[in-house]
Amino acid sequence: MLYSANNAKLKINDKEILASNAELSLGASLSANYLMRDRHTSTFTSSNGIGGTLNFSFYLTGRDFIKSFVTGQGEIPQGESQIISGNFGGLYFDSGYLTSYSVSFSPNSPAAASASIAFFSDLSGQFVSTSSAPPADVDVLNFSNAVVESQMDVGIGANNPRRNIVNNFVAGTYNYSANVAPVYLMNETKPSRVSFGEKTINANFEIDNPTGTLPFSGSDAKIEVGLKRFNNELIVMGDWALRAGAANDNYNPFASSSDNGDVSATWDGPGYGIADSTPFVVNPSEVFTVSFDLALQDAAPQFQLVNHDGTEKKGWSTAQTLSNGSNSFTVTVSPTNESVIINRGEYAVFQIWNTSTSEWTLTNLKVVRTTSQPSEVFSCSGVMQSRSIASAAGDYIKQSISIIESNVEETNFFASYLIDSSNNSQTLNIGEP
Repeated sequence: MLYSANNAKLKINDKEILASNAELSLGASLSANYLMRDRHTSTFTSSNGIGGTLNFSFYLTGRDFIKSFVTGQGEIPQGESQIISGNFGGLYFDSGYLTSYSVSFSPNSPAAASASIAFFSDLSGQFVSTSSAPPADVDVLNFSNAVVESQMDVGIGANNPRRNIVNNFVAGTYNYSANVAPVYLMNETKPSRVSFGEKTINANFEIDNPTGTLPFSGSDAKIEVGLKRFNNELIVMGDWALRAGAANDNYNPFASSSDNGDVSATWDGPGYGIADSTPFVVNPSEVFTVSFDLALQDAAPQFQLVNHDGTEKKGWSTAQTLSNGSNSFTVTVSPTNESVIINRGEYAVFQIWNTSTSEWTLTNLKVVRTTSQPSEVFSCSGVMQSRSIASAAGDYIKQSISIIESNVEETNFFASYLIDSSNNSQTLNIGEP
């Protein structure tokens, strides 16, 4: 039976990837055994373990967790969090390592990346055909709304007005590569550990300015490309859901089934009555405008932005006390406690809750992202190692610049809090603020 791409899902660390293509390959290390005067042989001996590679391309919808392995992989202390698992249509491996990662920047194009993961074992499982469609509520980022910042000399002379300016960024790539080799102990066919070699990050891009200099030792340079959503984006709201947990789901009755954000609830104790909206992606310092109509009896409910992932909810905006009639206010994505960290591209929900007797109906909910911030940023800071100018008949003159990343600039370090994996915090206040 022939299968198509619609019949297989790709998961990395149990997270489904919105992939456009994928290739899974295995190779055995075999050496031919020849006897004296033999010109041919039918026997082979293994000289190493199995080597596998997963290559795939995928679309960026927000903060890319695969990019986190660019800076974290191979660094001390090494831990299980640096190991990658992969599952392609039911065939899976449990210990892989990122060996390459690349993003191409093209005008008015969907944001897409490609990655390669090396693993050193046979595949487990078996292929299982699926027929589910990709998620329909996922928005792919687009380079038409990219933000580009740079620090480099693209002019001639320290007083040149075009120094440190990149106008009309045309296209570019962000690239990462790492050497990863297996380390076998006696009688091992699957390595118990790996050795990390060189890691390189570089950025190549085109600009419209054909002037510039390049000293024999290179020159300091930095390029940063941020991907964000458009301002004034309407956020589609679906059904609300009762917060899980006996202490929270005490709205009775509770109704939200129109798939447009309308919701009604009654609370008369005990505990809390809490409901959560449809989750959506937010970034620090983004601003949303929220408006709706509320028919209210008795105590007013509270309204606040909180984290979607995790059982312990943290305030990501100031709580609003709602009123009977029309409500309209702005919500800024900012933690209410300085020990709470909001990363780029996190999922959030609006929570609405009561602790006193209340009955209300919310209709005509409208949420607009009025001010957006980058969901993902690709930055390369180091040394400009090459620049070239080219053109062709009927084409514009363009300059291509290549930057290779070096050590990051030294900064003062100050730690206010230590936050564990459960988002619990402990005050530190060490270093220089």
